[in-house]
Amino acid sequence: MDAAIIGIIGLVLIMVPSAILFLFQTIMYHSKKKYRLPTPKYNGARLGRVSIIIPIRKEPFELLYEALAFLSQLKIDKEVIVVSDDPPESLDQIRNIIEKWREKGLDVSLIWRSETRGFRTGALNVGLYASSGRYIYIMDVDSRIDEEFLVNAAKLIEEGEADAVVARWAPKNRDSRIAEAIAYSMKFVVDTIYKGRAGRGLPVFPLGTGTLYKAEVLKKELRGWDEKRIQDDMEIGARLMRLGKRILYFDRNKVLVEVPRRYRSLRIQQERWAYGALDVALSRFKDIILAPYPLFARLDSLVFLLQYTPAVLGIIGVLMLAIACILSPIDYLQLYWFMGIPWIVSAAVYAYSYIDSLRELDNSTWRIIVNLGRSSATTVSLTPTLTYASFKALLRRPFIYKRTPKGKHEEKTHGYRVPWELIIGVSAFLFGLYLCLIPHIIYTGLWFVTYSLGYIYSCYRWFEDITRR
Repeated sequence: MDAAIIGIIGLVLIMVPSAILFLFQTIMYHSKKKYRLPTPKYNGARLGRVSIIIPIRKEPFELLYEALAFLSQLKIDKEVIVVSDDPPESLDQIRNIIEKWREKGLDVSLIWRSETRGFRTGALNVGLYASSGRYIYIMDVDSRIDEEFLVNAAKLIEEGEADAVVARWAPKNRDSRIAEAIAYSMKFVVDTIYKGRAGRGLPVFPLGTGTLYKAEVLKKELRGWDEKRIQDDMEIGARLMRLGKRILYFDRNKVLVEVPRRYRSLRIQQERWAYGALDVALSRFKDIILAPYPLFARLDSLVFLLQYTPAVLGIIGVLMLAIACILSPIDYLQLYWFMGIPWIVSAAVYAYSYIDSLRELDNSTWRIIVNLGRSSATTVSLTPTLTYASFKALLRRPFIYKRTPKGKHEEKTHGYRVPWELIIGVSAFLFGLYLCLIPHIIYTGLWFVTYSLGYIYSCYRWFEDITRR
C-alpha cells in the first residue's frame, strides 16, 4: 500500500471516530433539556418486598459491615442476600458480620459458592433464585442508594410504566486526583448517556448498581443473567430491549458509588468495561437489531456498546501515521489540514458542553478545565489497555474477571507489568522530535509530541501504578 494512503487512513482513524463521538455526546448533552421526570402516582396496596443482592469476592470486611449498617436503616420491606465467592478462610469473619446484623433485626442471609462459576453474573443468579421479593436490587458493598428511589421505582413498576428503573449515578468520593477527575467526568457522562438519551425517548441501559428490576421479568422471562457475559448490566439491558421492556431513567434520586482512587484501579475497571461492552455488542447484536424499537434507537444502543471503539481506532491510526512518516517523510497534517477542522470544532463544542455541565457541580471554571485535562490524559494513557481488551473481545478470547480494587485493596500490588504507557509516551515524544528536525514536517512532528503528553503526564503522576499490576 502506498505510504500516502496509509497516512490518510491513519488521519481518518485518528480524527473521524473521535469527532463523531464528541458531536454525538454534545447532542445528547443538550437533549437533557427535553427530559421530563416521571411522576409516580401509585396509591394502591402496600408495595412489595425488595430483595437486595450483594455479590462479594475478596471485598474489605469493613465495607460489608458498613453496607449492612446502611441497609439496616432503610424502612422499606426488604431482604438482604449476600452471595460470597470468597475463599473458605474468609467465611468465619463474613458469617460473624452477617450474624451481628441479623441479631439486630436485619433480614440478611449468606450464600457461599464453593465454585465461582460465572463470577459476578453467576453470583447474581444464585441470589436471584434465592430471593422472595417482588423487586430486585443489585448493590455493591461500596455503593449507597437513596431509599426514596426504591419507593419511587417500585411505584413506577406497579403503575406499569417500567420493568426496570435506573437511578442517577453519582460519585461517593473525590479524595485523589484520579477520583476527582472521574467524579467530574461522571457528571457529564450521566447527563449525556442517561439524562440526554432519556430526553430523546431512547432506551437506556441498566446500571450494575443503581437499578430496581421487576423480579418476575428477571426470573420467568429472562431466566436470569447470562453467565458467559461479564458485563451484567449491559447484557441484561440488551435482552430487556429485545423483549420490548421499558427501562426508565429516574434522575431525581442518586446512587452513590465509590470511584477508583488510583490509576491502577481505574485501569483494571476500564479493561473489564471495554471487554464487556464489546462482548455484549457482539453476543447481543441480534437482540438489539430485532428489538421492537425505532431503527435510530437500536443504532443508538449499538453506539453505546461501541463507546470504546474511537479510542481503539485512534491508536491504530497513530501507528499507521507513524509508519507513513517513516516510509515517506511528508507533513501529512500540513498537507491534509482540512481533516483537522471538524475534529477541532467538535472538540471545542464538547469542551464547552463539559464545562457547562460541571458548573452545576463546581463554580470554578479553572478547576473544571484542570479535571477535563486529567480525564483526557488518563483516557489517552489507557488506550493500550482498552485496545488489548477490545481485541480480546473481538477474537472471542476468555476474560479473567477482576473486581475493581476497593478500600485497603487499592494499596496492594501483585508484581510488575510492562509499562506500555511509558513506552508509547516516550516513543511518541522522541518520534515527534525526530520529525520536527526533518525539513517541512513540523506540524506532524508537533502533533506526535502533543499526543505523547497524555502518556507522559500519567507516568509522572502515577508511575508506581503504571509499572505495577
